[in-house]
Amino acid sequence: MSVNEARQATPEEGVNPGGGDGPSVREVYTRDGPGVVTVDVSSESIGPGGGSGFVIDERGYVVTNQHVVEGANSVSVRFSSGAREVAEVVGEDASTDVAVLRVEAPEETLIPLTLGDSDSVGVGDPVIAVGNPLNVGISVTTGIVSGLGRPIDAPNGYTISGAVQTDAALSSGNSGGPLLDAQGEVIGVNSLTAAAPGFGVVSQGLNFAVPINTVKSVAEQIIETGRVEHGYIGVRMLPVGIQDLAVYSGVSSEEFSEEYDLPESGAIIRQVSEGGPADEAGLRGGEEREEEIAGLTVPLGDVVTEVEGERVVTPDDLSQVVNSTKPGDELTLTVVTPGEEPREVTLTVGDQPNEQ
Repeated sequence: MSVNEARQATPEEGVNPGGGDGPSVREVYTRDGPGVVTVDVSSESIGPGGGSGFVIDERGYVVTNQHVVEGANSVSVRFSSGAREVAEVVGEDASTDVAVLRVEAPEETLIPLTLGDSDSVGVGDPVIAVGNPLNVGISVTTGIVSGLGRPIDAPNGYTISGAVQTDAALSSGNSGGPLLDAQGEVIGVNSLTAAAPGFGVVSQGLNFAVPINTVKSVAEQIIETGRVEHGYIGVRMLPVGIQDLAVYSGVSSEEFSEEYDLPESGAIIRQVSEGGPADEAGLRGGEEREEEIAGLTVPLGDVVTEVEGERVVTPDDLSQVVNSTKPGDELTLTVVTPGEEPREVTLTVGDQPNEQ
């Protein structure tokens, strides 16, 4: 038995992640580990690479991250038994960092994992991550849900809403592997380890998973049609809301609002895509007005204060609603042009371009 195999054989033996009557980590790993695979890719541009994935049904469909297979010339899947199968990329969705593969493999090799409900997860809940960190072999780590509803960057520059934050130890090879709850149901697809801004230093214990409810919807569309439709309104938002800008300036929201002719809360549009739904509805970015705020040059465009009657405080409040729409849906926004009265704008959601 190799060193890697010895480590795999004793994953937190007998520990119950939930502290109740549910299965232990060892039991979850023993049952679900065979459904987790190593995804190996070959690319002319960047050479060999890969990550992790997991089986979602008996037909041989496997979920992984889109960034794992992006640009790959060939993809193969290695099961815990050591068996390797060539994989077909059924479809990719860079906007949610999800890809679906398909392999032809014996029925006994395909062990589908149970997909859970990411909306039912709570902060502090125990989690189990299974994957192939740094290509050492399928391994298991544990942790908790550290946060919910986190916005994270998608590979193509859009925002993935509702990510699950965890402190379970992960590395690049875990990308595409499952994040499981204490019962062994998949609640997310491990996608991103945070780095300190400007330094490129990986932040220990700060990892994110694409919520499984998003993944289920995306995978279903990929399997049925080969592509995914996403709602799009054609705006780039300032990364922080007005209330945060006030805090950075060291003044109250009321004082900040008065000084810059802005509402006291809302998300600022810094750029509007020409010809997009927001442009056609008359929304404007901040190209014509920039202010020095807390040492930064800030473009002050229209401010979205409500979407579908719900208050908007941060850009993610708007992103979450847009991400839940489909092309052709209508959205009603309350918008304030700096120095003017609020107005209601109804726009028709468009089909998201491939890149932001």
